[in-house]
Amino acid sequence: MSDRPRTALLDVIGQALHAVRGRKARSALTVLGIALGIAMAAATVGISGSAAEAVSSRFDALEATQVGVRYPTGQPAPTLDDAARLRSLHGVLGAGLLCSRPGELRVAASRYATGVPLGVHAAETDALTALGAELVSGRWFDAGHLARGDAVVVVDTVTARVLGIDVGHVIFVDGRGYLVTGVFQAPAGEPRLTRAVVVGYSECLAAPVEGTYNPPEAAIRTQFGATDQVGAEAPYALNPRNPKALAVAVPPDLASFRVGVEGETRVLFLGLAAVSLLIGAIGIANTSYIAVIERRGEIGLRRSVGASRRAIGGQFLVESGLLGFVGGVLGTVLGIDITAATSLVKDWVVVLDPRLVAAGPLLGLVTGMLAGLYPAVVAARLRPAEALHLGQ
Repeated sequence: MSDRPRTALLDVIGQALHAVRGRKARSALTVLGIALGIAMAAATVGISGSAAEAVSSRFDALEATQVGVRYPTGQPAPTLDDAARLRSLHGVLGAGLLCSRPGELRVAASRYATGVPLGVHAAETDALTALGAELVSGRWFDAGHLARGDAVVVVDTVTARVLGIDVGHVIFVDGRGYLVTGVFQAPAGEPRLTRAVVVGYSECLAAPVEGTYNPPEAAIRTQFGATDQVGAEAPYALNPRNPKALAVAVPPDLASFRVGVEGETRVLFLGLAAVSLLIGAIGIANTSYIAVIERRGEIGLRRSVGASRRAIGGQFLVESGLLGFVGGVLGTVLGIDITAATSLVKDWVVVLDPRLVAAGPLLGLVTGMLAGLYPAVVAARLRPAEALHLGQ
């Protein structure tokens, strides 16, 4: 008596395997439907994680070390001594002061030319390097130039090309001549420094009329992870008498930034994966139901020789689960391969959750068994005589 349940279970599994092998083309197509859904789900989890890691890394490199401090209108402009205190803060790699002329001014390559409208800024060269500007040719103007009152400027590469000038040329800003000491490459994401002419920050301090320049600001480049600390201390270094009057811009928290990226990409692609998985499940349900209709004679014969309803229903349920499980395994492998290939092409670090390896086949098994539940119930309810009659 103790061997009968084990024999019955082995018989059910054996019959299910035989049925799957006997319909190779149909089984392969059914497995493919599940595999595509699982593959898309696995690839979605992997690619979204890898993409979020890559975006976070680029954000770290470009933005997560930059702090800005703005002065409101009516506040006294910070001095070079204030900037020196700012640069002495722990965690600051570079910092400087900058203010911009409202709108654009006419800049010409000769005294009698009409010129072109360009942005004009007064800045410390430390502010330009803190913003990410890179010198292409010549040199930055220095404290010696400014102490002597030399009329010197640096321009970005676009301005040099538009005006047809290079280091050593004289340009005219609102009719005043300036010697070009250097040409720099404007940083990405900083449009103010494109089509720009930069004079010394002392001109902002010496502006004869209030409103000649916009309120000044400080550009700060920090060590990674020091932005919050520097952002809290910078107002006290720049304006110890009224630090709360200054507006500080600190990059957002990277953890929430990454979670947002992952969440948005996963919602989109997991929706597509769910649709693919649903199509695969419908395919299994349809295949199993058609198999019940086609195999009514077989079902009737097995019932007539003693097979129970449970054995008949269990066989079809095992067939569906087996197809779903195989589809889950293949889909998981395919999804991991897609993630790895995409990450290699994009030069990303491959980020994979180890739980994905177990979740994919398990999801395929559950999907297959749920899809095959109704056909299994239909097969189990067939009466032997009716099944033999309909199967003829």
